[in-house]
Amino acid sequence: MNAKFRGFRSWLGRNRALVTMVAANLILAAPAYAQAQGGSPWENAVNVMMTAFTTTIARGLSLVSIVVGGLTFAFSEGSSKRMMAGILFGVGMAIGAVNFLGWLFPA
Repeated sequence: MNAKFRGFRSWLGRNRALVTMVAANLILAAPAYAQAQGGSPWENAVNVMMTAFTTTIARGLSLVSIVVGGLTFAFSEGSSKRMMAGILFGVGMAIGAVNFLGWLFPA
């Protein structure tokens, strides 16, 4: 048994570059193989975001943010309140636009 181990160690010493190259190729190929199997993690994240922005709750929140942003914008005096109202109004409009386009062009 000891002679076999010495033979393997001498073979490993002679072919160290080959063993390193094979190990590096296997390690580097693993993410590409995983991506080819089940889809990209980016696709999963985009699908989750799409589902979150097209549900009934998102439609209701977009309407509420449009109304709150509009009221804050109408009755505000300072520039910080006006900026916050603009952000609220813009987010509500963006979510509303996503919902409208989803209704207009169903997938």
